[in-house]
Amino acid sequence: MVIDSVFGPWRPDIAALNNPGVTVARNVLPALGALNGSIAYEPMQRASLFSDASLPSRPLGAISGQDINGNGRVYAGCSEGLFKINPSDLSWQDVSRTDPYTTGTEKWNFTKYGSWVIGTNFVNYPQYIDMNEDERFDDLTTLVRAKHICNARGFVVVANTNDPFDGDIPYRVRWSGLDQPQSWDFSLTTQADFQDINGGSGVIQGIVGGEDVTIFTRNSVVKMTYVGTPLIWQFDEIITDKGCAVPESIITVEGKTYFLSDDGWYMFDGTSQLKRIGEGSVDKYFLRYVNTDQYKYMSAAADPAKKLIYWCYSSNDSIAGTPDKMLIFNYSLGEWTEADAETGIDFLFNSVTLPWTIAQLDIFGTIENLPAPFDSPVWAGGNSQLSGMSISGAIYLFTGTNRTGTIESAEYFTIQQLQAMNPRIQGDRTNVLRVRPFVDGNGSVAVNVGSRLLPKGDISWSMMAAPNTSGWANIRQGGRYHRIRLTLTGDFKQASSVQYDAVPAGFR
Repeated sequence: MVIDSVFGPWRPDIAALNNPGVTVARNVLPALGALNGSIAYEPMQRASLFSDASLPSRPLGAISGQDINGNGRVYAGCSEGLFKINPSDLSWQDVSRTDPYTTGTEKWNFTKYGSWVIGTNFVNYPQYIDMNEDERFDDLTTLVRAKHICNARGFVVVANTNDPFDGDIPYRVRWSGLDQPQSWDFSLTTQADFQDINGGSGVIQGIVGGEDVTIFTRNSVVKMTYVGTPLIWQFDEIITDKGCAVPESIITVEGKTYFLSDDGWYMFDGTSQLKRIGEGSVDKYFLRYVNTDQYKYMSAAADPAKKLIYWCYSSNDSIAGTPDKMLIFNYSLGEWTEADAETGIDFLFNSVTLPWTIAQLDIFGTIENLPAPFDSPVWAGGNSQLSGMSISGAIYLFTGTNRTGTIESAEYFTIQQLQAMNPRIQGDRTNVLRVRPFVDGNGSVAVNVGSRLLPKGDISWSMMAAPNTSGWANIRQGGRYHRIRLTLTGDFKQASSVQYDAVPAGFR
């Protein structure tokens, strides 16, 4: 008897038996299925080497932007200083200030203010560069150092600060003069000032700018609203007893901010409530396998064209803290998948494409070495793109061939499915005879059936089988509980469902 099984969302937090979705969705991307409530899975592209550039040490932050003519600019920071991508040879060019920086392992956080890029890493004064001139960074101010930075309503805002008078103040927010990003002396005239977030909110973990400023502390979320003189900014704790556990997890996309708290993943849209986005799906799974001692190596970036957010992190199996896993969230659907971080990718960031001419493509040598096809948006300047960096600074684009994807269905007590179609069927064991996967595109698919006799028993997997000309993969696998694994390779477009043919096999 043929049973139809439409793929559902990835639900690793729920037991495999009668899981409402799939139990494995690895190296694939979540997409909208054809039927209500169904989720399909699309290919994830491999990383292609874009530039074998090198930095003096591990990348600790990056930002991209455009100059007045729309030319893309890409900047990165490491312990030794600040660098930009040279469009002529794709090397990292040192654009640090003239005086050497104090070295350290603190992350560089960046914001854009008009044509300026401003970066801060706490151990050095905030640095700025004008993208229109694109020459060297220099001190924005020497009155304050800070871990976090954003801009709002004409102010540059920093948080978790250090200054010569008060030292380290991890719960302090400080801002520049209005429309005067280099004016930091306290003044009612310029409106430059500071505010300490008291009341037990804890260390400030990140700030997000806009019309207002959202402050993510260890234990709360605080809204910073501009009210003019004499108060200048009003501070309201709008979320209590829930904050951000990992500063590196914070990412804002299309006006919504996503972050990791102690008990899982959340989204904040500026209202007075947080939305749990991982509860009942990935929270327990992620927290079970993440290496919490290596949170500092986490990075986050978005692929706006596909409505995806990627978090690259170190699992308990990672070597020397090198990130080895990616958690992927489709923020339009609210669904997840995961991926193995590709060898060499240590850091994710959002960049913009640089303008290219045909003559400049000679830098790649041969057509085979091009990181993307000729018709790719990669070759037009100013397009946003998801990028990665190695620990040495080499740049990768996710424009390669499809990765090998794996999907595993829920596990079913298959005799119950047969009895629902024919109540006269007896027994509790079944044989799965064949499986037909529904996968669009020109790729290849291989099928395994995993079976066991007891819910706590070991899973026995069938030999891998490929579909024949009628689409069926012939498999004879006996047991009480069955699940199906698809291994997807080549130029497949979307995997949406399977059919499997099962027959009763008695009680023994």
